[in-house]
Amino acid sequence: MTPGPQHPARDTIPLGDLELHDDYLPALPAGDYRVEVTHTLQIGQEFTARQNFTVRGPQVAIDTGAVLARQPPDGSRGRFAEVLPHVVLGDPMLPWERALRGTSRHTPWLALLVLTDDQLVGGADTPTRTIAGTVGAFLASDAAVLKPSLKVEADVGDADPCAYIQVAAEEFHAVAPRLDELRFLAHCRGANTGDRPILGIQEDGLFAVVVAGRFPASSTTPTQNTPTQNTPTQNTPTQNTATKNIVHLVSLEGHEDVLVADPDFRGRTSVALLSLASWSFWACPDPQADFADLAEGLTRTPDGARAARQDMWLRLASPYQDADGTPAPRRQVARRINDGYVPLPYLTRSGEATFGWYRGPLTPVVPVTTAAAAQATTADALIGYDPAWGSFDLSLATAFETGRALAVADAAFAQHLLAFKHAARHLADTLYHQATSNHLPQDGDGPRTARAAFGTLLDGGLLTTLGAPPSRPTTPWSPPAPAAPPADATGSLRDFLSSGATQAALAEALAEDDGLKEHFAPVAQWLARLMLLHPVPFTHLVPDERMLPKESLRFFHLDPSWVDALVSGAFGVGAQSSRDTFQDRIVAAAVRAAAARVAAAHRDTLRSAVPGDQDPGDQDPGDQHAHDQHSGQHVSGLLLRSALVSGWPNLAVRALDADGAPLPVLRMDHLSPAVLLCLFGGLPAMVELREPQEGFRFGVQDHGLIPLRNMLPPRPLGEQLGADVTFPVLDHLRPGARRVLDLGSLVPALTAALEAAHGAAVGAVGPADLAMQMVKVPEAIHFTGPDGAHR
Repeated sequence: MTPGPQHPARDTIPLGDLELHDDYLPALPAGDYRVEVTHTLQIGQEFTARQNFTVRGPQVAIDTGAVLARQPPDGSRGRFAEVLPHVVLGDPMLPWERALRGTSRHTPWLALLVLTDDQLVGGADTPTRTIAGTVGAFLASDAAVLKPSLKVEADVGDADPCAYIQVAAEEFHAVAPRLDELRFLAHCRGANTGDRPILGIQEDGLFAVVVAGRFPASSTTPTQNTPTQNTPTQNTPTQNTATKNIVHLVSLEGHEDVLVADPDFRGRTSVALLSLASWSFWACPDPQADFADLAEGLTRTPDGARAARQDMWLRLASPYQDADGTPAPRRQVARRINDGYVPLPYLTRSGEATFGWYRGPLTPVVPVTTAAAAQATTADALIGYDPAWGSFDLSLATAFETGRALAVADAAFAQHLLAFKHAARHLADTLYHQATSNHLPQDGDGPRTARAAFGTLLDGGLLTTLGAPPSRPTTPWSPPAPAAPPADATGSLRDFLSSGATQAALAEALAEDDGLKEHFAPVAQWLARLMLLHPVPFTHLVPDERMLPKESLRFFHLDPSWVDALVSGAFGVGAQSSRDTFQDRIVAAAVRAAAARVAAAHRDTLRSAVPGDQDPGDQDPGDQHAHDQHSGQHVSGLLLRSALVSGWPNLAVRALDADGAPLPVLRMDHLSPAVLLCLFGGLPAMVELREPQEGFRFGVQDHGLIPLRNMLPPRPLGEQLGADVTFPVLDHLRPGARRVLDLGSLVPALTAALEAAHGAAVGAVGPADLAMQMVKVPEAIHFTGPDGAHR
């Protein structure tokens, strides 16, 4: 993708709002150019300089990450007959980077074609009927296939791979947009991306959208190419039919001559087009792939009943009741499971096979913190044992071992950690020798190092004294006697390291460029990612699949003790003696505080909201108040396992506090194509899942109508003019049964309807205006209350 100019959309547009632009034109479209400068002297002599250059742009293929969203989602099945498919591109300039012959710069070179199997030729071995080949083979003359008149750029070779499709000539003419319609089928959007997973999104907040000019084909009768569903479900009929629709993002460059009302295909029976992206979906009465139905399904149990609040916490369903009358052992099991624990096999060090309770860092209850997790030096120290029931709690011990294993597995981090510890030990030894040496003043007024003492001598006139005539010493001189060693050397060192002055000196060195900062920064940054659970295996987060079944949403609290034990295991790598262990404990508070600051800004750093990497030394890492503030922050979150994640990969997730202010998003990542993890800084009063602003749908409502939206001040732009102020879009289709928009008829009629509704002239209706009128408001679902209530 070609990066566009920076745009402040993500900072200036409120969450949930959207900007629409007709286009986003590059300074120069792709192509070959020549700059010629001529300078004429007064005597008539001319000097001319010429410079040739080429502006490169995608031509036969686009980057795999260029497509951010497809609607309807790939492979989905739902009520899509009244939806116009579209694709969201991360490069806002891409549709206008190339120019079509005989058109203005506002005409895109890309189009979205909605096709069915019977309209395509060849490619039967691929789901979207795409044909793989080379550029040379694609452009080779064929008496039966119309190829584009394409002048490939110099960096494109005949042997380069490409993908293309062949459409029957008659069908191409029926569904392809005309040249004068293309500009209405692409526009640019600006949106705030703060509530979206990163996913390689260009963080200037601008996106290009290419919309199809055809509604999907649908059928109510089974056909040879239409699968049926015969399994009754709670929300579907006993038998539904579906029609497969195939969508291709194609290049129209070189096909300008046939994008007219009466094209000449020169005897060819099909048309070949470069396919830059493709997907397929099924249009049918089945609602299971609609956003609203999928979102509503999150609030229901597998049997279709409304889920209770306690069912939406991340935990197993208990087979027993925690109630009076339940036998004590079963009640204990119920309490453990309700608290998020899972019984797992456990083999003790003595070889006995038993079971242990395990709970990961994501808990359904507010966890009780323990200082032991941050002070542990071994996993065994964190094994809990309940003598009343003879059971083990291995949660924190597992966290410690996980942190240690992850640290050892990352060679770069282990190297940085050992270098940091070595430098910290060297500094501590230096400070200790300075404090115990009797060769330097001990009252704090004199120099504290040999270098400083030598500098004091120079400043005191040593060179002048050396230049004077020698004189005999008046008093005898003898070297100072070495200080007697402390009676308890280990205790003396321990007391020195524990002193406030030593801790302050170490903390100061962590923030100084000529101190420990060089070694400290990469350690703090790695530990920050660990605090956000980035490298932690998924099975440690969700130890039993039943805790997160398909099509489910589960809320949780983040257990700070589990995270402390995780960091203790990682930071304890490389300790070789009790001195190392004790010193690690001295600097651990500063390290954890710095890592917490980096973790809090980690997502903003990825989104480039803060310049460069977050520097752990920007704030005094020894500030105990800062440490307490970060360590005391309540972190909560959710796990979503649903087709919402795969179908809407940039799904918007927002968490609001009791005052309606958004909570900071610490992490929002796809753990798999269908699983989304979100961590929030605080306890939300409401969580919202919403279709992304840049990816919501176009289409019509029941009976082919759209509500007209305001285009003139002082009323808000885009506000519906009234419940009954509508426009019949389906009255403006091309003749035939393919449901293709006739934009030449639609745009003038829509303009007239808008002027009648406003009672004033609205001006020319452009691509952004058409998009605003055709858009279907993004759907959303709210979950209110800290205990996961939903509505």
